[in-house]
Amino acid sequence: MPPWFYFGIFMHVVVAIIFITGLLYYHFKANTVTVKYATAINKFLVQHGYEAAPFIPEWYNNMSSAVKLDLDPKTACVVVLSNATMFEKTLPAFLKKHDPDLTKGTDCVDLCTKFFMEKARLNLFPEEEEIDIIYDYELEPRTKLPRINMCTAGHAAGMAFYNRPEEVESPPWGQKKMFGCSVSPKYGGHFAFRAVFVFKNVKDPDILFLSPHDALDSEEKKIQLLQAFNGDWKNPAWRNIVQTDLPYSEEQIEYFNRAPRDRLPILKSLLDRHNEEDKKDQ
Repeated sequence: MPPWFYFGIFMHVVVAIIFITGLLYYHFKANTVTVKYATAINKFLVQHGYEAAPFIPEWYNNMSSAVKLDLDPKTACVVVLSNATMFEKTLPAFLKKHDPDLTKGTDCVDLCTKFFMEKARLNLFPEEEEIDIIYDYELEPRTKLPRINMCTAGHAAGMAFYNRPEEVESPPWGQKKMFGCSVSPKYGGHFAFRAVFVFKNVKDPDILFLSPHDALDSEEKKIQLLQAFNGDWKNPAWRNIVQTDLPYSEEQIEYFNRAPRDRLPILKSLLDRHNEEDKKDQ
C-alpha cells in the first residue's frame, strides 16, 4: 500500500479520537451536579405544570443590575416556571384537597406553588439542609426590592430570553421608564417564573452556560413586545408574540389580570368545574 493510504487511516483515527474525547468531555461537563438537580426537580414537577432549569449566580450577576445574588458565583441554583397546565389542572386539584372552601386567601397560585416546591425539596433532597427556596413574590425587607429578578434567572438558565429596553438601539419611547419582558420560544408569554432553588453548600465550577433562544428575530419585534407589555400588560397581545401549543385560557388570563381580592369567583368556578369533571370520571 502507498504511504498516503496509511496516513489517511491514521488521520481518520486521530479525528475519531478527538471527536469521541470531545463528546465525553461535553457529557461530563454538561451532566454536572446542578444539571442533575434541575433534571430531578423537572422530572418530579413536570406532571404538575412546572419546569426547571439550572444556572449559577455568576451568570445571573453578570446580567442583573438592581438585584444581585450575594452568593458564591458557582453556587448551584435551579429556576422553576409554571405553564398553563398548572392553573388548569394542578391548581383545582390542589384546592380540592387543601382548601375546598377557599378560605385560605386569594393567592392560591402562590400556596399551590409553595406546596409543590416544598414537596420536591423533601422528596428529592431530604439530607440537604442548606436549601433556600426563593419565591417570585418575596421582597427584601430593607430595600423592598424582589429577592431575585426572576426574568434574569430564567435568562441565565436558558429558559426564556429576557428582552430589556436598554438593549434596543433606537428606542421610540425616549427617556420613558420601560420594563423588560421575558419570551419563551416554547410558550411565548404564556408562562411565569415561580421559584428558585438555591443549594447554598453546593458549588458547580464545571457547568456550561447555554444561551436562551431569542425568539424575536428583529429589533422591530422587540419594540412591539416592549410597547405592548408596558402599554397594557393585561392585553394578551404581548403574550402571543410567539405562538404556542399551550396558551393560557381566557379564564386564566382574566384571573391573573384581576387584583387578588377579586379572584375568588374565578377560583370558585375553576373548582366547581373540576369537581364536576371528577364526578363524570367516577
